Amino acid sequence: MVKFSLEKKAFYDSELHYPELPSDLVDITAEQHTGLLNALNSSCIIFDDLTFSEPKPSQFHEWFDGDWIDPRSEEEKLAYKRSQYPKLTRYQFMRGMLENGYKSSDIEAQIMLIEDEMTQELTMLGFKEATNFVRTDHSITAMQAVLGLSDEQVDEIWEYALQL
Repeated sequence: MVKFSLEKKAFYDSELHYPELPSDLVDITAEQHTGLLNALNSSCIIFDDLTFSEPKPSQFHEWFDGDWIDPRSEEEKLAYKRSQYPKLTRYQFMRGMLENGYKSSDIEAQIMLIEDEMTQELTMLGFKEATNFVRTDHSITAMQAVLGLSDEQVDEIWEYALQL
């Protein structure tokens, strides 16, 4: 027979010898064992009556007042979302920009207007030499600034270019 400890969130086989056992062990059925094991593997909260919550929706959620809450600000959620965007190939990036009204010669001209020489050089290097583009890369942020694009506009271009 299998027993379960709510405090330890662990199973104990009654046929095995343990040097020490928790004091809150309760007998569980095979069905409860399977359900609790699946619940624990899904990061559910196990309640005193051996029922359990819905699975934890994401790595960011925390159990608070009987519900899963994502404590991140909207800005933090968007930053994470952007960090998860797939890379764009050079073709996808350039075509996405072109189809949204930004020719490569115009982008280069705007990059040349960046006052800080190191930022200008790094941005130009990223623009001209990259084989892949990462949404959160500094060169993307710098190009976004010189082109006057909002984060949302860049997201739209990125999502469009992913389809190419």
